[in-house]
Amino acid sequence: MKITGYYNEFGYQVETENPTDAILVYRAGNHALDSQQDGTETEHQLALETIKEFCEQTTKEIAQEKNAEYGGVEYLGQDEI
Repeated sequence: MKITGYYNEFGYQVETENPTDAILVYRAGNHALDSQQDGTETEHQLALETIKEFCEQTTKEIAQEKNAEYGGVEYLGQDEI
């Protein structure tokens, strides 16, 4: 099993890549104080580079926890997450 992260300006998500389908494992938004909220148009919006770093860190941690292969992170267009 491979664990891959996907990110954009609105947040990130981590998925498993199974032979038949992808399963969402974790999702976080772009709000600096509450990952369940949207920080867009506020002073609390995370920078894209920060979102990417969080995505990479979380994806690696989940892969390690699940004894799975780390599949890296990938930028997705704004309407894909």
